Amino acid sequence: MSCNEYASYFVQHPAVNQLVRYLDKTAGREKTLRLLQYLCRLLGALQTPSPASNALRLAAQFALTRKLLRFLKPLNHLQTAAQLHANTLLADPVARCLGVLRQLGYAAYLTLDQVNLLRILRILPATPTTAKRVPRWANWCWALALASSLLLDGRKVQVARAKIAELSAATESGDDEKRSAARRDAEAQQHGALRKLAWDALDALIVANNLGFVASGEQYVGAAGVVTSLMGVREVWQGCAK
Repeated sequence: MSCNEYASYFVQHPAVNQLVRYLDKTAGREKTLRLLQYLCRLLGALQTPSPASNALRLAAQFALTRKLLRFLKPLNHLQTAAQLHANTLLADPVARCLGVLRQLGYAAYLTLDQVNLLRILRILPATPTTAKRVPRWANWCWALALASSLLLDGRKVQVARAKIAELSAATESGDDEKRSAARRDAEAQQHGALRKLAWDALDALIVANNLGFVASGEQYVGAAGVVTSLMGVREVWQGCAK
């Protein structure tokens, strides 16, 4: 193969196409920056003071860039909350209410985070309210969203397990292809809910540390952020596959 053919093969490779789609998404760029932010935070906690300060400065820059990428993102969560509230056909009303509360929590968190961004950019003055209270209120809203999400995850696990038990009892009298497919779907839903439960639990550690409820140490907060960021990157990456 010639150099041009090798170059064409590389550019048109499915993995490269998927990477382009991933980077073309705002969510993909934001998740990547989050990973870099918490990786720098973790390295800053593990290194000696001088390199640590450089890592923490980088983490602050990545955090600022993420705030810019999330500009007006609260509208997405408000729209999703309105759609969930209007969806009266949803079989589980508990999941519906928790889903609405989760979206409203994230919308409030991101709105307050935008106020924090305006303060950092010096568009708003640094006052006790904008410098201290607003970031704390934002973390409380994040905590509300995560608490709702954890309850929702637990509810999904409960419903999936009940469905699996029901299908297992039904297949004792005779194996059926449709029931087997339904069982596989229920098991996949259970696995997804358990994965999201672990994800939200690790994020809850971060927000609990921000609010001062736990003193887990920067290295543990950084590690939790790296893990949840990798989970987010993986989710967006898989969504870009075709």
